[in-house]
Amino acid sequence: MSVSNIKIPDAVVLDESSYSNTFGRFFLQPLERGFGVTLGNSLRRVLVSSLTGAAIVSVKFSGVLHEFTTIEGVVEDVSEIILNLKQVRMKFLNKKPGKIDLSFNG
Repeated sequence: MSVSNIKIPDAVVLDESSYSNTFGRFFLQPLERGFGVTLGNSLRRVLVSSLTGAAIVSVKFSGVLHEFTTIEGVVEDVSEIILNLKQVRMKFLNKKPGKIDLSFNG
C-alpha cells in the first residue's frame, strides 16, 4: 500500500435512528485495515479530554507512608479507602478550574 493508493472515506453518515443528545452513531467507510481503531481511539481521547468535571485527584492521610498501610481503628486499609473515593461523584457547577481542600478528624 503506497500513500497514493490509500482508501479515502466517501462520506460521514449519521445513523439518525440512534441519534440523541448524548449518543450518536456515525459511519465512515471505506478505511484501510486498522485505520478504524486508530481513528476511533484518537476521537475518543479528544472527546474525553474535552469533558469538564470534578474529581478527587489527591488524598493525603497523616501518619500513612503508603497505600497498603492500615490505620488504627479503621476496618478498611488505605487502598480500599482510595478505591471507595474513586466512586464519589461530584456535580460541577462552575466552569472555572479550582481546588478544594477538605480536612477532618474522626
